[in-house]
Amino acid sequence: MAFGLSLWARYEPLKVWNANKEQFFVGERPIFTAYDAYYYARLADDYRLGVFEPGGTDRLRFVPDYKTYPAVIPFYSWLFAQLSALFKKPVENLALWLVPVLASAVVIPLVLLFWRAGLPLTGFAAALFGSLALIYVVRTSLARLDTDSIVLFSLFALPMAAYLFAESSGRKKYLFLLLVAFFSNLFYWGYLHPDLNFALWVSSLLFLFFPYLKDLLSERRLLKPQRELLIDAALLTVAFNPFILLKGVQGILDRLARYVFEFGTPLTGNFPNVQISISELQKLGLSQVAKMTVGNELALFVGAFGLLAFAVLRLRLFLLLLPVLLMGLLAFKGASRFAMFLAPFLGLGIGFLLDLIWSKVKDRLDDKVRWPVFGALALALVLSAVLLNRKSFEFVPKPIMTPAIASAFIEVGKTSPPEAWVLTWWDYGYAIQYYARRATFHDGGSQLSPKTYFVALAFTTDNATEAVNVSKTLTVCGAKCIKRLLKEGYTAEEIKEMFASGKLLKNATVSRPVYWVFTSDLIGKFYWISYFGTWDFKTLKGRHLFISPSVCRGSGPTKLTCRNPGASFEVDLTKMKVRFPNGLTVPLKYFATRTPQNLEVKKNPYALYGYALELVYTYAPNVYAWYFMPDRSFVTMFNQLYMLRNDEIKSFNRTKERFPDYVFYLLR
Repeated sequence: MAFGLSLWARYEPLKVWNANKEQFFVGERPIFTAYDAYYYARLADDYRLGVFEPGGTDRLRFVPDYKTYPAVIPFYSWLFAQLSALFKKPVENLALWLVPVLASAVVIPLVLLFWRAGLPLTGFAAALFGSLALIYVVRTSLARLDTDSIVLFSLFALPMAAYLFAESSGRKKYLFLLLVAFFSNLFYWGYLHPDLNFALWVSSLLFLFFPYLKDLLSERRLLKPQRELLIDAALLTVAFNPFILLKGVQGILDRLARYVFEFGTPLTGNFPNVQISISELQKLGLSQVAKMTVGNELALFVGAFGLLAFAVLRLRLFLLLLPVLLMGLLAFKGASRFAMFLAPFLGLGIGFLLDLIWSKVKDRLDDKVRWPVFGALALALVLSAVLLNRKSFEFVPKPIMTPAIASAFIEVGKTSPPEAWVLTWWDYGYAIQYYARRATFHDGGSQLSPKTYFVALAFTTDNATEAVNVSKTLTVCGAKCIKRLLKEGYTAEEIKEMFASGKLLKNATVSRPVYWVFTSDLIGKFYWISYFGTWDFKTLKGRHLFISPSVCRGSGPTKLTCRNPGASFEVDLTKMKVRFPNGLTVPLKYFATRTPQNLEVKKNPYALYGYALELVYTYAPNVYAWYFMPDRSFVTMFNQLYMLRNDEIKSFNRTKERFPDYVFYLLR
């Protein structure tokens, strides 16, 4: 039942996808619904093509420093590489159908574990609420090729196998030991986070030794001799794989530093930390967690109360699952994705309360009534889970990019030489590597280095020479070089000046063609790009700028009435004034018109500050777009090269455009 409902929630949006292919597909290929999906898909292609080298240099990532390939091909990439070769289909076409099945598999270990523990309603509720939680449906939806499904499955499959091993005897015990080994290696292979394997090993040992410790503390006769327990512990350790466990110790220290102690703090040298702009890493309030896990706050409190009762009354089993619960609680610290680990526990709490009720009444009921009552309780769980998580059934996943942007990246691969490096914002680094097979300076797994700041600086500066110097310096001085300069005693601000002045380019050769790639999504992202690009190393803050698409209509010979998502305003082109509904009047410093033939800019000679308004041509014949922005946004390279396509900036050669979908430049 839980498995079927989980599939229903995830496959329901297929109706929308198939009815609106022009919004969800590029050609016959569905567009992924997560940034990281392109990473796993590209590794799958690399593996299938024979260029994947375990632990070797990945030539498409994080140039000029480069990243290394994983020590082993990730499970997801391996699986889809095999399927792609077998069915002769692109990875994304296979992911569209298979990811919901893999995501729904989490119900199996949850139901089996608690069934064997004598808590059938607890396991059923954990499976229902865990698989149907909005956060989990979102993160394991159609075409979302990511590790989340294999992670959640393994986080419960491994404790389930450890439970069966500890509670069994004879030949079955060794069969379950093999199951522990299988799930431990599958988990590591699927997620490559040995710190979690280590945490689950510790909790499994606690579960194994719990009766012994309890009897020891109470001075009762020991249920098992020490020698037998030590042998079981040794066997369990071997099954968990000591190699993985050793790697896990360092992994735990790194995870604590990243998510607890260093989240959002400036990087070394006071470079800005891009984490503060990543939506899934933001802290969640109680109401948000409730909506994303069990539907509402009342259900959350009931689940939390039941979970507390479970911890008190079934402490041994609670300790076995404690690492997973702790991951779920990180949702309150600063990462929304961790809420999906919390959802099964809130469901567990609801189910445990029903199991307590059932344990009190079942012996008072005769056989004719007992099982109908149990069925009624199970049905109540189903109805509650479906109604509370109705948004999961209504959720329609959207591609992480529009077909126009996906087409742009395919075009990058067609119009640039194979050795080219692409400079753009980090979000679509993986997608460019996949669609275009071109190297990028940063991506979704390498955006936390100072290189991201320098990309933002190049886009935000008003000086073309500085933009070129920064871009070219990035090709010869990457993260390792910046780290070396910091160690030599240079401040971040001094390093910034070295990049901007081109000082580091002396006696250096820029041997790679560098392409700037603008796409329509960057207009919205400019809010954060500008924040990092205007970073003040003294105040440790930047300035949020904006470029707002607007709609303007003439209300007189030289007057315009405009509106955008943020405000409405009137523009007087004669007086070069902007008037807002509250009566505030601000100078219009720039008014620009860009036609296919030329660029005309009218500048207000009396304005020291103010706004800018632009009317620019698009790829559609006789269709123009309006943009409204502060004067500081107007002079950025982002606006000058992307919106205005200013040909007077001779250091950039425009190679391809389909504005506003994309504009490509080659650094001269």
